[in-house]
Amino acid sequence: MNLVKLQIVVLIEKYKKVTDVAAEMGLKQPTVSFHMKSLESELGASLFQFRSGRVLLTDAGRALYQYAVRIVSLTAEAERTVKQFTSLASGNLELTASDIPGNYLLPKLLSQFTGLHDGIDVFLSILPDDAVRERLRSREIQLAVLHSADGQDDSFHTQVIARDETVLVFAPGHPFAGAQEITVETAAREPWVQHEAASFLRGISDKWTQLNHVKVWNHAVLGSPEAVKRMISGGGMVGVFSKSGIEAEVAAGSLAYAPLPGLHPGDGAFVLAWRKDYTLSPLQKAFAGMAGGGGLQEEDQREDPVPSE
Repeated sequence: MNLVKLQIVVLIEKYKKVTDVAAEMGLKQPTVSFHMKSLESELGASLFQFRSGRVLLTDAGRALYQYAVRIVSLTAEAERTVKQFTSLASGNLELTASDIPGNYLLPKLLSQFTGLHDGIDVFLSILPDDAVRERLRSREIQLAVLHSADGQDDSFHTQVIARDETVLVFAPGHPFAGAQEITVETAAREPWVQHEAASFLRGISDKWTQLNHVKVWNHAVLGSPEAVKRMISGGGMVGVFSKSGIEAEVAAGSLAYAPLPGLHPGDGAFVLAWRKDYTLSPLQKAFAGMAGGGGLQEEDQREDPVPSE
């Protein structure tokens, strides 16, 4: 049972067609079919079933699939890791980040990093916070930047790379812009623009309502941080946002903000995260060192040092 056969099992589950698997792997269709039959013969079990032009996994095939996914993923991770140990002058830095740090923190950091290592290519994926955490746990990714407060996953090492403050955001023409004091009750009576349920900022606004025993009118729920800002800047509605994510709009006069009134659920931080059973490559260590030790303002120094090997 070799890696190619396990890759075929994984891709059959994904595409349900031998032709698509062959195209993905750069093999001929008869070669893929041969490996499928060889694997069934080797294991003495029927793994694939053909129905209406589709290939589905049998119960035995689905049992094997669970292991095949992990083996294929670990093999790819091993190859990437070893290649990254060759030099800091070349290679790829792959990061996955949740919405706020991915859009407003990492572009500047990655620009600084590529300036220091001009032979490096960087790849940044941006996903909801929950999806980033799940991919990190399942070994689909190795290094992530999360928008997080206390209560980190015990399976992760985390390193603070910037502090964050969550604020109440509104248009400059909103009555709150000239208010001496904003109370919990007046804030709760406004129509709110909310972030999507899986986001860190939606969690902050939900905790704020619970702590202060109020309900808010969720007039709109948007899946894009940029869309949230634009809708709020149109006037008439409020919401919460990371202070670091509205700097440009505040400077341009299109948004204003105030501290969240009442009991505050606590500010978070942007953290670099990786699994405790994963060894950072020299390239990843170099990025972690820059991000936590000198790539940002002095007040955003690293809290948790990168563990020595």
